[in-house]
Amino acid sequence: MQFQPNLPDFLEIQRSSFCQFLEKGLIKEIARRNPITNPEQDLHLIFYPEYYKLNPPEWSINQAILKSKTYACRLYVPTQLINTQTKEIKIQWVLLGHLPLMTKRGHFIINGTPRVIVNQMIRSPGIYYQEVFDELNNRTYCADLISFRGAWLRLEIDKTKKVWARMKKTPKISVLVFLQAMGFDLNTIFRSIQFSNFLENSIGESNHPCSTEQALICIYSETHPKIDQTDTKITPEMGRKFLFRKFLNPRTYNLGKVGRLRLNTKLGLSVSSNQLTLTPQDFLAATDYLLKLENGLGTIDDIDHLKNRRVRASGELIQNQIVTGLIRLEKMIREKMKKSKKKITIRNLITTKPLNGSLREFFGSNPLSQYMDQTNPLAEITHKRRLSSLGPGGVSRETAGMAVRGIHPTHYGRICPIETPEGQNAGLVNSLTTYARVNNEGFLETPFYSVYRGQVQKKEGPVFFSAEQEENIYLAPGDVRVSFLNFLPKNFIPVRFGDEFKRVSRTQVEFIVTCSIQMISIATSLIPFLEHDDANRALMGSNMQRQAVPLISPERPIVGTGLEARVIADSGHVIQAKHSGYVSYVSGKKIIIQSIFL
Repeated sequence: MQFQPNLPDFLEIQRSSFCQFLEKGLIKEIARRNPITNPEQDLHLIFYPEYYKLNPPEWSINQAILKSKTYACRLYVPTQLINTQTKEIKIQWVLLGHLPLMTKRGHFIINGTPRVIVNQMIRSPGIYYQEVFDELNNRTYCADLISFRGAWLRLEIDKTKKVWARMKKTPKISVLVFLQAMGFDLNTIFRSIQFSNFLENSIGESNHPCSTEQALICIYSETHPKIDQTDTKITPEMGRKFLFRKFLNPRTYNLGKVGRLRLNTKLGLSVSSNQLTLTPQDFLAATDYLLKLENGLGTIDDIDHLKNRRVRASGELIQNQIVTGLIRLEKMIREKMKKSKKKITIRNLITTKPLNGSLREFFGSNPLSQYMDQTNPLAEITHKRRLSSLGPGGVSRETAGMAVRGIHPTHYGRICPIETPEGQNAGLVNSLTTYARVNNEGFLETPFYSVYRGQVQKKEGPVFFSAEQEENIYLAPGDVRVSFLNFLPKNFIPVRFGDEFKRVSRTQVEFIVTCSIQMISIATSLIPFLEHDDANRALMGSNMQRQAVPLISPERPIVGTGLEARVIADSGHVIQAKHSGYVSYVSGKKIIIQSIFL
């Protein structure tokens, strides 16, 4: 195998994610809680997160391991308390909590033990239409509205051809009642939807609400069946607050930029990209598309396509946990603000318990926070590049079917088709390929060289494509022989276009794979002559390499693939000089390098 010199940093996924959290994520989440006020609106607590400071950790990494301490630093944020009654303004630096720091090797030290946060693969926010078959093999359709943060909503058609809206832990509601509660009257709904006669089945036989107020009362009474209506009079305002809290409040519901873009593209809407909560038009358009599918128009979505799945790396998972801690802190501050206003100071209002508690919960008990596999350097680097579909917000291994576990054409160059555990987790825990990277939206990208009139443009460098961008290009494999001047052969070349394989002339080829090991993971690429092995045996081989115990005097492999040195270098197990130079002195205690870069 010939390896390209431009192999990426293997731990980039962990480090860049945590850096992004420190630079943007932390500031964004604290700013979102501003300002915290009391019910009378005369006390305002404002954070200024863009000026936050982290002090150096109390212990070094080695000391933290030896003393069984957490390698963390203190998080200080300038805070302002405004009392509009007394016209007092106080500003003070406040300790919010202790933030565990990632080491340069891409893991955390929690109570003296190294822990890795595994990258999670989840459904991307947006709307997904799927086919559903019942016991008699009758086909119906359903739509899932998935948010970045907040409640999920499912629109479904049952066997009696009624359309329902369903939320988690609540009874299903007729979609007509739901749309009426959103502010539409029946005439508008029937005029706006193409196959509106289908909705006539969903009109209740008796007591169907005629107005928005009645629909709001109906929704609240159906979603809160335990409330005794004789004691408590249900008002439209209660229903309005329920819907606002579920789908329309930016503090509790967030589609994310990607989710809004997906929704607009799928439903043909032109809602502003800054509108990150759902709008009544979204619900109306989603119902319209569902009825079109029932009548043979439109397309269903492939949930296993990598354009519909995104990666939550360590930084984002910690950010979500910080949100939990900040919500608890906000509740605590509001409770304290209700008490005597004379004695209130910033120090009395803010404690470190909520934030420290939520981070301790995450690192201690979350299934994605795992004790680092330290058998050998390969085990460590593979653990940090793992992609798991399990965990909170993901699938469960009991309910996951074969479709979720299988290999999809879009995995090429992004997820390794060989390296996965045997047993229950097969296909649910995967490994990132050698050249893959995660973009800012959380989608996996892989590099290709562009081809112009049959010549591979290697000097221009690789172009990174996500699964969605790759759908519409003619892509040649990496083992096509290229001439000295980087020209492709004149005969017909096998290419992939979407899911189809064709043979085309070299002038039609648009991109070519950068390297032959681009489609496999690091552990798999250490197997010599991989192409001669059966896939099942290669799977066992790549898993068993991680169980090899390191020797006291290491030896080079008799047959290597050329990637061994990079694995050791990137894992951080060897001493590496910060600058290149000339080695002038070596002893058992120190190495001196003369460098012109210092």
